[in-house]
Amino acid sequence: LLTIADLITDGVISTLDYPVSTGKEANVFHATGPDGRAKAVKIYRIANATFRNISVYIDGDPRFKKVKRAIRPTLWAWAQKEYKNLVRMEDAGVRVPTPERVHNNVLVMEYIGDETQPAPALREVRLEDPTAVYADVVANLQAIRKAELVHADMSEYNLLWWDGRVVVIDVGQAVTLDHPRASEWFKRDVGNIARFFRRLRVNVTAAGLERAILGG
Repeated sequence: LLTIADLITDGVISTLDYPVSTGKEANVFHATGPDGRAKAVKIYRIANATFRNISVYIDGDPRFKKVKRAIRPTLWAWAQKEYKNLVRMEDAGVRVPTPERVHNNVLVMEYIGDETQPAPALREVRLEDPTAVYADVVANLQAIRKAELVHADMSEYNLLWWDGRVVVIDVGQAVTLDHPRASEWFKRDVGNIARFFRRLRVNVTAAGLERAILGG
């Protein structure tokens, strides 16, 4: 609550309105800024389970090698990590929610959706042209590679569909290419996406998708 109060005092948000989604490590809320614009506020849970789930993605990331192995420092680092990954991806051309501020275990970013509903996950949408959507996803995966990152949890659950475009979310676990498990997680991402679009009758293989991303 003190962290939210700080963000209100600093004029980042005016109100924290209602929950939008609940995840394993964090809850996302709709908030309103001083100018009336909607924002998304992601609050990471301070809990042992969260600590265990995220530590594997921080260990081995050279950007966070000095983080103390304790719950609060790790969660603060995780919020910073998602913020930095969003900035890095957006700079490389990935369509992500634009990040605005990170403070302790809270991240403020662009709200994807409208007054009536948040943007749906790709898995919840009946796509009129799955092949075109697949091409959009490939372009985003190529841009993530350009940012020298691996998403590490890419699937139809972490892709939103809004205004006819894919939006990549939940990038806190994304790691740099020199992470010891980057290659393993990259192949997992590729397999998840290939499987999803094959179910939609798109002619795709994991090997072909990997070549498309790597330019081979």
